[in-house]
Amino acid sequence: MGLSLKQFLAELAKYIDVSSEMQVGAVDYACSSGGVIYVKELSEILGLSYKQTLDLMTRLRKKGLVVRRGIGVYSLTEKGRELCNLMKKLKPSTESPFKVIKLLLIVGSGSSDKLSLKRIMKLSRMERDELIKILSEWGRFYEEGGEEYFEFSAESEKWFGELVRVLGIGPLTLRILRFLTRGRDLSSILMRFLIIYLSVSMLVIYDILTGHILGVITASLWMVVTVIFIILFAFKK
Repeated sequence: MGLSLKQFLAELAKYIDVSSEMQVGAVDYACSSGGVIYVKELSEILGLSYKQTLDLMTRLRKKGLVVRRGIGVYSLTEKGRELCNLMKKLKPSTESPFKVIKLLLIVGSGSSDKLSLKRIMKLSRMERDELIKILSEWGRFYEEGGEEYFEFSAESEKWFGELVRVLGIGPLTLRILRFLTRGRDLSSILMRFLIIYLSVSMLVIYDILTGHILGVITASLWMVVTVIFIILFAFKK
């Protein structure tokens, strides 16, 4: 019997950063290739440079998931193979669990209730037929104004909420952050938000230190914004 999405994600988080699309893709590749990882081939699949892919493998090696076998060649450790076995337990989809997670995050964190198929294809970098095959289990496709759209089923909306809470935030928070940052995946969304937050904070501090007339006002407003985000993150809204 397969694990529920919530159980699966809780177990997966023990092995890997599930918010990192590249880590997810690398392990997905390793599991589907019999446990052997060729850096050059993986770099082409993920769209990374050779050096970036080597850095990625270093992070996975530090997690105890892979070992180096030669120049540009790695293989899964026993822990890495445990992760592959865990992946097989996700139901109902027979597709890669990582692709499912990736698409759930993309669709669920959209700024509106509906997302065009073209937009999903652009964000996921996946082909139409593959998207339809995976997403048909999680909602419905429909046409409006000559364009195809997808929307979650009620049950999938609940699963999306479970997914993002396991990752440490809430569905509303993720939608707000994606709208503000226009990030492609969770890692880029959080990184862009951190950069924006720190940049604005430095400007507010500068206004206060220079005695700018708007310094106190902007500081007060920014404090309110900060409190709102603290509440959103703390309660995983």
